[in-house]
Amino acid sequence: MNFPVPSRTRGLISHWWHAVQDAVENLLLRCHPADAPAGAAAQAAEAPRLPRVEAGAISLAIGIFEALVRRMLVVMCAEYGPMASPPGDAKLLFRLDECPPVPVIRTPRAGDPDYCLKAPTAGPLRADRPTDGLVSSAPLLKRLAALVHVFENGELYLQAMHARLLAPLKPLLAPQPKAFLDAALSPEQADNMRHLHEVALDAQSFDKPFDTS
Repeated sequence: MNFPVPSRTRGLISHWWHAVQDAVENLLLRCHPADAPAGAAAQAAEAPRLPRVEAGAISLAIGIFEALVRRMLVVMCAEYGPMASPPGDAKLLFRLDECPPVPVIRTPRAGDPDYCLKAPTAGPLRADRPTDGLVSSAPLLKRLAALVHVFENGELYLQAMHARLLAPLKPLLAPQPKAFLDAALSPEQADNMRHLHEVALDAQSFDKPFDTS
């Protein structure tokens, strides 16, 4: 038995999958150079600089889209039931996981155990430090490229999400993502996102579709 998806959720996924895809394409046009180089490193080097306020607004939108896509993948994967594992050489650009990564504990330098408590040495500012209120769009372009990869490789990401749901620690966190609580969202949008979040949590705890025995 596969996860029973409520009709309301089906409608939201049908609408949002295409709506997010179109919105991502629009954001790429908004912050991507028209004649961007082919390589990722070259794209980052040529990424235009945006006002901080605009970059913050785009980052917020991307955060909403990322959270939506993860939840839609979970629900669709649970509805379809068991799937084949993704190819061993498959490369995913979009992160399926919202669980916090393992913390990095820095090892103090042996000769100066208090170096991390000291103020930085005086000197000129780094050449790449923004001083004009503008920031690079490179991190935004990287996140947008990852979302595009999902829409271009939907079946691969469903397979990968199925494999991810087999792990003891599930990919979605129980608290609603902060992006779903932003004041810029209308009450209807916030309610729909809360609904999808709750259904996705139910789906990722629904054991039968993920049982491969």
